[in-house]
Amino acid sequence: MMRQLALLVLSLFLVSMPAAFGLPDEAVGRVVSVISGDSLGIEMLIADARTNNIDSIKLADIEAPSTVTAEGKAAQKYALSLLKNKTVYLDINDNASGTRNEWSQLICVIYLMDSEYRPVWPPVNRILVDGGYARLIDDKNNEFNSSAWWQQPPAFPLGTKRDLLKAMQEGGPLPEQETVVGLSSSPAGVIMGSSKKGSVLEKDSATGRMSIGYRT
Repeated sequence: MMRQLALLVLSLFLVSMPAAFGLPDEAVGRVVSVISGDSLGIEMLIADARTNNIDSIKLADIEAPSTVTAEGKAAQKYALSLLKNKTVYLDINDNASGTRNEWSQLICVIYLMDSEYRPVWPPVNRILVDGGYARLIDDKNNEFNSSAWWQQPPAFPLGTKRDLLKAMQEGGPLPEQETVVGLSSSPAGVIMGSSKKGSVLEKDSATGRMSIGYRT
């Protein structure tokens, strides 16, 4: 009887716990371009084996209006005010269907961060929907469960990238087993400046300007 009661209490406790999401910090980057309400150009500060130095990002499970429409221009303007030059965490789609869409954009859920370099809940994807600047489209081909964005904040199991980012921003010592610009790179924490070529959002070395174009 006591054993059954203990199991019941444990079950209730587990149900009441916040949902434990996957790592939201697979990469960290700075938003350098807002192409539309759901498409961004991000320069990686802490890269992932799947990212380019400067990469094109599609926000998962949402769709913003085309920028040729008034609604699309408003969505782009709002995303610009929310994200331009902000440092964000990227949770990259891990499903076997692929990390990129047909335009080679990386499928991600992204998070702003607070003054302690922790991800801010809810994700930007939901913020755009709540603001009326995008509509929710739950894509079953990616790993994300967009309905969970409206649940209680999860307990994020953060990795070492928060400490690394803090060290980079504040000039402190780098965590062990991480790499920096000019040293050998590691998929666990590749810093901006690796030899991997940027893809769809390129920076002209002479002018410093960004040019946007999708790979075929």
